Amino acid sequence: MAKMMHCSPEEVRSWPWSDVVRLLAYSALEREEFDRRVQQNPGASRRTPASGPTTNTTVYRFGPRPAPKR
Repeated sequence: MAKMMHCSPEEVRSWPWSDVVRLLAYSALEREEFDRRVQQNPGASRRTPASGPTTNTTVYRFGPRPAPKR
């Protein structure tokens, strides 16, 4: 997870457990959704759509806030 958030393992260890658990749960849900889409449409990632409207989805991910420095 530290690689995913571009943080050192030491920094992640300092995060509150509730933030870590929330992030892990969110990642698991995201993976399940991806797997479900791939199973429903297995060749979609390999072929280009012939025609029709296309959409782009932008996903913003925010990590836990760092602890305040004292």
